[in-house]
Amino acid sequence: MKKTLLILMTAIIVAGCAADYKNLYTPEKDYLERRNIETRLFDTTDEKEILIASAQVLQDMGYTIKESEVPLGVITASKNREAGSTAGKVTLTVLAALSGTRAQYEDTQRFYVSIVTAKTKDDKIKTRVTFARRTWDNYGNLLKIEKIDDPKLYQEFFDKLSKSVFLTANGI
Repeated sequence: MKKTLLILMTAIIVAGCAADYKNLYTPEKDYLERRNIETRLFDTTDEKEILIASAQVLQDMGYTIKESEVPLGVITASKNREAGSTAGKVTLTVLAALSGTRAQYEDTQRFYVSIVTAKTKDDKIKTRVTFARRTWDNYGNLLKIEKIDDPKLYQEFFDKLSKSVFLTANGI
């Protein structure tokens, strides 16, 4: 009986460890659409100019540059913000106090951005930006990590970047 139970438990464990590798390298359905939102081409051959302008735009948006590798064409930055509204936090705290429990709510969040540039075959600079965020509760527990897919945010970034590149190129 013990031997049968041991064999059964081993079979369950081995079956639980099996992975489905069929879809491992299959891109998500909206991959191309998302990539188009995140990427722009600039008619310049100066990759350093694009990276400097990108860093300036990020700083204007409140980000702190964490890493910048011009030879690799990479910039990473982040910024901290309060999560949720004060009214919402007060409401949850009052409701928790009335029910005799402790309130838990989104308290802080950190936004991350990464920019990667590369020269294309036709001497343009391809620039791709991605935004993400982490959110913590009022006890310091990580609640979620998520990619930000808001097209307006990407459009705003690229509009500002285009203006910055134009102004820099024209010495304004």
